[in-house]
Amino acid sequence: MRLELSEQALQERFARNLAFFQDRFPRLYAQLLPAPKTYNLLCGAQGFNIVDLHSGALFFPYEKGKHQMLEISRQWARRILQNPKWQLKGSGVEFGALDLQSLPLTQYACDQLHKLGDPTRPLSLGRHFYPPSALFGLAGGLFLAFLLEEGAFFHALYLYEENLDLWRVSCFFVDYAQLFQATPPKNCCLFVQRMPDALLQTLFTSKRVTHSFLHLEFKPYESTKSTLAQQRFNTHKKSALRGWGSFEDELLGLSNTWINLQKSPRVLHPKACQKVGVPICVVGNGPSLDALLDFIHANQDRMILFSCGTALKPLKARGIKVDFHIEIERIDYLLDVLKQAPLDQTPLIYANMCNPKAVGLAQESYLFMRGGSASGYLLEGLALEYSAPFVGNAGVSLACLFSKSLILCGLDCGYLEGRTKHAQGSFYGLEGVQIPSDALEVRSNFGGRVFADGLFILSRNQMGALFKKHTPLVYNLSSGAYIEHTKPMHAHALSLPPVDKAKALKTLKRAFLAPLKTPPPVRLEVVKSPLEDALNTPIKTKRDLYALVDRLSALSARLSAQHPLEGILLEGTLSHACMHMLSSALSLPQAQIPSFYARAKGVLLETLERMGAQVRQQME
Repeated sequence: MRLELSEQALQERFARNLAFFQDRFPRLYAQLLPAPKTYNLLCGAQGFNIVDLHSGALFFPYEKGKHQMLEISRQWARRILQNPKWQLKGSGVEFGALDLQSLPLTQYACDQLHKLGDPTRPLSLGRHFYPPSALFGLAGGLFLAFLLEEGAFFHALYLYEENLDLWRVSCFFVDYAQLFQATPPKNCCLFVQRMPDALLQTLFTSKRVTHSFLHLEFKPYESTKSTLAQQRFNTHKKSALRGWGSFEDELLGLSNTWINLQKSPRVLHPKACQKVGVPICVVGNGPSLDALLDFIHANQDRMILFSCGTALKPLKARGIKVDFHIEIERIDYLLDVLKQAPLDQTPLIYANMCNPKAVGLAQESYLFMRGGSASGYLLEGLALEYSAPFVGNAGVSLACLFSKSLILCGLDCGYLEGRTKHAQGSFYGLEGVQIPSDALEVRSNFGGRVFADGLFILSRNQMGALFKKHTPLVYNLSSGAYIEHTKPMHAHALSLPPVDKAKALKTLKRAFLAPLKTPPPVRLEVVKSPLEDALNTPIKTKRDLYALVDRLSALSARLSAQHPLEGILLEGTLSHACMHMLSSALSLPQAQIPSFYARAKGVLLETLERMGAQVRQQME
């Protein structure tokens, strides 16, 4: 079908789009009805252009008696996977780039899928099929109309236009009803003037494998707003790429949990928590802790101190008495961290999956079930959510249960320009000040430059979501990233009244009780069987494979919500395997995809069986 560009055709297309928006997006329809105020379409014998109604400036060049919008739009629409105006962005996990050596079963699955591809060939999606794509500006949208004309199909499409009048111009060229047919259901999103973070976060977490793998970007013009939208989009991609976990880590956490629970500890019952009426200071080991040690020392009798992870050593070196030290790590070197601090008589609040040898150092210890990890759901109803990915997240999650007033120190959630990653004198010793190349600049708490990678962004977002839910008053004294629903506050401006700290500590400890029931058995079949059924979907094309991976991600998320112990146990490794399956498939000709998937399905089914066998062996 040839794109009709007569004036009559443009008017008819505009009318069809208004009718489409009236039915599907009534608010957008109402916004498009008034006359344009800033930009409008020029249409005549000299061609098409967009004019600034205030200055008369033209959006596209005017050369040799012709407006260049048509020709430039055609150039933008040519071979977009190789077009320099478009960017095909990876995630660092393309063909064979992910280091999984410490995860033998996950690595085996990914290696087997890797071998099914052809590393000598460039990645190719197939004729007119495109990965998730984000357009930061439409510039009239004529290029997009050309792509639709040639039969483009996007696995997902995100359109952002900062100016309503520029969006209005696109309605003359883009058939939006046709555009929504050129993506899977619910995979086309329109952002006019704003790109909500909450929606982006939902999109990336619900389709994290396909959206974390490859995506296309197009940005026709430079502006502050479009650049910020682009940064936000990539920030959420980086966040979604982290925190997947693996079967090996989850199984180790499960093993540690069984050992820790056999020692008959006192376990946190969230419903038994009472507010203590005393502010809780949650201390992380970010570089801004150095400047806050004096404040903490001077006010340690007026607040309860939660030390998180490696913050313990700098605090003890300053002579500060920590009320509770918090740990979440499964790993062996945690023992050395606590010995060096040292832990001594400091009470330990530890996550269920913590290394049992490290827990054994504590003279007084309390266990909490950490949500987000499979083993955290071994005791029904006791999981503490928003306590991942870092120990600082666990600290603020615990603090929200016990106080309506929180103080954050050294929870920087990022890299501060010119500073080391951690506070001085901590477990990590001397560090450089280099900022990782993949880190993005994020909003800072006090105005300095702060950068964050995917895990820091995930940590910051988790804290913001937690504070939104519990609505405490949170003073953030840290110099790192700004955290939503907190109040930036310099230490010298915060004055704390005297409190009955001894009474508050007793109240806090009373929320840790003996477990009410023994852990149930792990019933892996409740998640394995639905996943195996989903893998029997016939696959003929790369487009089919993308759709299957999204269905597997959605199914895994539902199963993890219904059966978190079993679902989370398998989810991370399955996600890594699906990512490698996509990578291998894109190196093959379209005609080989059916036979490729038959072999890839065998690898995935074998991986599920191997995971099941290891769980059964662990339980014996």
